[in-house]
Amino acid sequence: MHDVLQGMVDEAGSSAARPVLGVIPMGSANALARHLGLSMSPVAAARQQIAFAPRSIPVGKIECDGRRRYFIAMAGAGPDGMLVYRMMTAGKQRLGRLAYYRRAATIFASRRLRSFDLQLLESGSGERRAMCSVATIAVRIGDLGGVFSGLTERGEVHHPHLQLIAVRPPGWLSLPLWFAMGWLGMGRWNPLVHRVNADEFTCTPIDSSRVHVQADGEWIGTAPMRVTLVHDAIRLLTPDVSS
Repeated sequence: MHDVLQGMVDEAGSSAARPVLGVIPMGSANALARHLGLSMSPVAAARQQIAFAPRSIPVGKIECDGRRRYFIAMAGAGPDGMLVYRMMTAGKQRLGRLAYYRRAATIFASRRLRSFDLQLLESGSGERRAMCSVATIAVRIGDLGGVFSGLTERGEVHHPHLQLIAVRPPGWLSLPLWFAMGWLGMGRWNPLVHRVNADEFTCTPIDSSRVHVQADGEWIGTAPMRVTLVHDAIRLLTPDVSS
């Protein structure tokens, strides 16, 4: 999905006929397919989408390590980027979600999570804000599923802004608390997690430590990175919202 997306984005917002993107759930997490309410059976999911309608949606754009990559579900810097980096040779396809859980536990137990500088442009007010973060995620879907359920509430692929989650230091406290309060449905009251709609944001290392960056579960590189939103970027098959 991530690779196909790179060739489909139209930054000019052309009104000409464009191909339509559909989803066949054959990945290790299938978070976008779940968000769209698709069956986890590839054949059943294909049949479902016959009744879906094309809808123009925005996608995120990351500029990092001299490259440009687009994302449709989520992207982030920090522990999630490190997790995806470590997963590249860890048998992700063979173990599926279990591979993510095992590697995540190893990272949180054995590594000191470094803070980095987060700068954002808040939607609506146009206010520029700065803070320290140990994990920053832009989400476009409502639920990542599995043990990550409850962490990204209210994400939507058609949302006109970047829905940003910033987890503040110290990471040894804020990250476990983020998971625990998310599972209990109390994430909005977590004082160490900041949620905001943003038009753009940047992540920059504070020291010489590497801050890994991922998009849609693929490793992109290391910060500094800049993230923006491309409006009317692709046409996606989505359920009929009127039904």
